[in-house]
Amino acid sequence: VAGSQTRGSSLSLFSQAVVKRAGMDEEERANPPSKRRRVDLDYDLFLESLACAEDLVLQEVVGTECTRRGDVGHGTREWASLEELREANGFSWTIIDGRVYALDEFIPCHPGGKLIWLSVGEDSSDLFHAHHASQVAKTALASLEIGRLLNSSPGVGPLRVELNNRVARLLRAPVSPTAEAVAMTMLVLFAIWALLCYTRGWVMLNVGLSWFWWRHLDAGLHAVVHGDFRYSPAMHRRLLQIYSVLCHHMLDYYQGCDCMGLSQHYQHHLYTNDARKDPDWTVFALGRNWVRRQPGNPWKAYNAWQCCYWLVVRCILESVAEVLTMLSTCVNGAMQVLEAPADLPRFRARLADVLSWWSELLLSPGYQGLAFFFQPWWQALGVLMLGRALAKIVLLPFSEAQHFLMPEMPSVAADEEFVISQMRSTANLRLRSPLVRLLDFLMFHGDSMQVEHHLWPAMSFIHLREASQVVQKTCMELGLPYHEVMLLASGSYHMCIHP
Repeated sequence: VAGSQTRGSSLSLFSQAVVKRAGMDEEERANPPSKRRRVDLDYDLFLESLACAEDLVLQEVVGTECTRRGDVGHGTREWASLEELREANGFSWTIIDGRVYALDEFIPCHPGGKLIWLSVGEDSSDLFHAHHASQVAKTALASLEIGRLLNSSPGVGPLRVELNNRVARLLRAPVSPTAEAVAMTMLVLFAIWALLCYTRGWVMLNVGLSWFWWRHLDAGLHAVVHGDFRYSPAMHRRLLQIYSVLCHHMLDYYQGCDCMGLSQHYQHHLYTNDARKDPDWTVFALGRNWVRRQPGNPWKAYNAWQCCYWLVVRCILESVAEVLTMLSTCVNGAMQVLEAPADLPRFRARLADVLSWWSELLLSPGYQGLAFFFQPWWQALGVLMLGRALAKIVLLPFSEAQHFLMPEMPSVAADEEFVISQMRSTANLRLRSPLVRLLDFLMFHGDSMQVEHHLWPAMSFIHLREASQVVQKTCMELGLPYHEVMLLASGSYHMCIHP
């Protein structure tokens, strides 16, 4: 995830890859498969945006036309400089560890989907090593090599190489469906919880655990997007469908809809904790909010009193605004379904999207629409708002941990290794209680293991805590920073930010 790398002027090469991909999509629309449901097609396209390369899929494409050297007109040769390589036209290339690879034939087959477009015309060494640790991936890469770049600096720093070697086994394809078993068990437990709380009116159980299930569903969508459930492609598809419905409002954030095909979340991983490029950071730094969370936020006169009113804003105003926004979205979606459709496939896609919004409204712990059919409206509304208020407080540290160490907009040295910049600017949550650690694990480590998740986005949540121990030990040996913050420190940090 090469957040600190210098981006060259390779727009033409990048555009070639985009145009090529767009042509493929247009051909698919012109000749749609007749034996597959449209909903499966939609999720197939979503699966293509996964940042994690599947060893199983790579095994299938190694040795095929996807991994054969294309006729790029150069053969195996050497380039004296990056500028000379950029002047070469007619093919898409990338640099990994000083070697040049042709990507034209492999882009359509890339198991990680559209993320590969960001490597076109760039040194993507750190991006590659953050997501690929298997020999299968390296074999596929070797088959695309067309030459090398002379006098090139190492693509990745020595610390990245050392850490990758130490956690290599944690990045391999899973040999058992542990992650899938955890996810399916949690979904069954959620169904039982929802049945008791929505239809039977178990108030204390609802208020006491709605925050947990709210966070679990969001973290589940986050985990499935990063490819945590890789043991079975079929199971992965089913989990993606389930979590996409139960947390549908986060789908655009994770899936994305820009011309690059990259979601805001993938851009966050591409420019992690870069105060000027990371979209997650700029929301905190540039937004005008009732509660000024960072020194980079614009200062307003009312922010001087935020220590007095932040709790009301957090627990009441934000909750009311979110519920009304969801209702508005669902009603507008229903009205769009009544409009005359352009064609049948678009109508089906629109209907599926609207049904997903309404399903989340009815089933999500954050909205609990189903409870209004089985309980008095005032009771259902009161329990909902009380549960949301508690969730806003309990989950505050998890949402603030990754920004805890960035009170200013730091200037990263051009020669600073990406791993070191992440160690300096990222913090984990320090969870001492075994019960809290268990709940955090069942929430798939959401935002608590930010250091390791930023270093290896493709690593399953099953291995994050073990990887954390490896990274901590390495940092102690080399005298590097490794930050952990307590729950209360992370949650209360932003409450009293002065101009």
